[in-house]
Amino acid sequence: MSTKGTHIPDRLKIPFAGITPAPSQEKGQDLFPTGNWRSIRPVYRDKLPPCNNACGTNEKIQGYLDLVKRGKYLDAYALIKEDMPFPSVTGRVCYHPCEQACNRGKYDEAISIRAVERFLGDLGQSLSRDVVTAGKPNGKKVAVVGSGPAGHSAAYQLARLGYKVTILEKSPKAGGLNRGGIPDWVLPQDVLDREIERLVELGITIKTNTEVGKDVTWDSLKKDYDACVLAVGLTEPNSVRAEGENKEGVHYGLPFLRDIGMGTSKVKLGARVAVIGGGNTAIDCAREALRQGAVEVTMITVEAHPEEMPASPEDLHDMQEEGVELVHGRAVTAVLGNGKVEALQLHPARFSGAINASPITVDREVPAERFHVDNVIIAVGQRASIGWLPDEFKNERGTIKADKFGRIGDTNFFAAGDVVQLGSGQPLMVVNAVGDGKRVAFNLDKVIRGEQLQSRTIAVDVIFDLNRMNMTYFPHFPRVHQIMLNPASRKKTQDEVIQAFSEEQAVEEAGRCFSCGTCNACDNCYLVCPEPCIARPERSNGLYKILVDYCKGCRVCIEECPTGCLEGVPELDFDTGVVRMDTAFAISPGLHGRQAEELRNLGDRAAKNI
Repeated sequence: MSTKGTHIPDRLKIPFAGITPAPSQEKGQDLFPTGNWRSIRPVYRDKLPPCNNACGTNEKIQGYLDLVKRGKYLDAYALIKEDMPFPSVTGRVCYHPCEQACNRGKYDEAISIRAVERFLGDLGQSLSRDVVTAGKPNGKKVAVVGSGPAGHSAAYQLARLGYKVTILEKSPKAGGLNRGGIPDWVLPQDVLDREIERLVELGITIKTNTEVGKDVTWDSLKKDYDACVLAVGLTEPNSVRAEGENKEGVHYGLPFLRDIGMGTSKVKLGARVAVIGGGNTAIDCAREALRQGAVEVTMITVEAHPEEMPASPEDLHDMQEEGVELVHGRAVTAVLGNGKVEALQLHPARFSGAINASPITVDREVPAERFHVDNVIIAVGQRASIGWLPDEFKNERGTIKADKFGRIGDTNFFAAGDVVQLGSGQPLMVVNAVGDGKRVAFNLDKVIRGEQLQSRTIAVDVIFDLNRMNMTYFPHFPRVHQIMLNPASRKKTQDEVIQAFSEEQAVEEAGRCFSCGTCNACDNCYLVCPEPCIARPERSNGLYKILVDYCKGCRVCIEECPTGCLEGVPELDFDTGVVRMDTAFAISPGLHGRQAEELRNLGDRAAKNI
């Protein structure tokens, strides 16, 4: 192998093959037992699976799927709890962007990640004590305003860091959006109750019926706590600005679901109900209306086609299965009736798809339609209620003005969740709110400890191309689908409509994972190597090493690696960020410590001869 034209770092400028003075034949054999003719050396270098990358809270999805596949359920639950405080909740309500990113979807069907997450979450709920414990107390007190997904997540991570956390919740029950915005037949109350109990078990204090701006002032938050996280969410419904919108029989999406979820008031609906809006909240309202006694439910949207709607396609499909009708390309311009809603006035409309002051264009040149209803539920989004917040910390969207770290001004106050993300282009999903709460918790901790906040600039290699893996080893297997109650029966019940995976189903589905770019201890490299070049103390992810004393660079292990975690690096390329191995020319003790010593000796002898 020639070294001509190769840049050798100063630390490695010692005599070896091709460099004068060359080592003796005897010493050269000690350094390179199999001969110095390898041009490519194999390197284990894990990439980032696309599911992990797409997850709003960056759960280690590949990791817990691999553990489930091996029957290590408790380990898998402990791993997911590092990032997700309530997998039993997100295993039911998450819109699983991880599955949309899953490479298996390009091959046959994406992994049912959410169902496996629910399996682990329900396992955790059955434990008498959680696997997570509070950190060593650091003497600092933090208030978290709001107990929704972002507040829950921030409080959870802060407690793990050793903070004394108090959650302030204005509603009678903790849970925020999870409690008052998601129907029981998706997320049962007892499941959420158990997750709230887990917070209390961590030492977190939860004060309900406590409203900031009324029961607690901004100044008292600054006085009584070392820091604060504002995770107040978007609690006030938007109006469609239609004439007569205040008539009896008009409901609004989030309050409608909140009244049912909190049990604060009885909702009575007539036979014909119209739901205005095309998002996930509108879908939940339409399906809930059927369960509250409505006979005919129609969803009216400004979007021209179903694919333009912001709602989850699978939820839209399930809603239509239950009998909800869709009317597209219409806007409500008036609510008609003598004191009580009797009909809606509709005009053709189109949605620009942009977030601006006038995203909807209404065509009033066309005669209006009259649509008879007994009730209407308006679900066209929500806005923040932060009148108590100093004006300097508000932005033009009516939400909290925070920097990229979630920090509010030069204070120890941070903001997380929808109240920050609205209008940012970020989807307003539970998992994104959880991830935001987690990141803010760690940023708050840095500020309290006097550390500099720094943006994450870590470059990661995400495997999106199936050609980077060896697909020969992956036979086609159909996705394991969760059982769902039939449409006729599920719209008459408050019981869960989607059933959980059995243990066998969870293991089978986890076994479909490609483990994209990540070592999953398949043993292929160990088995196919024609020389004893692969070492492993045990068969476990990431514990495989290359014995480069004997590697001839045949590339068989690289070609036969199913997941793409093995790659070839030019032999004399010392600056590619190689991890988890020493090179043949390493001068630091490690796996190839004998070689390192020989190289040192050669360098010393060469220096003496000069």
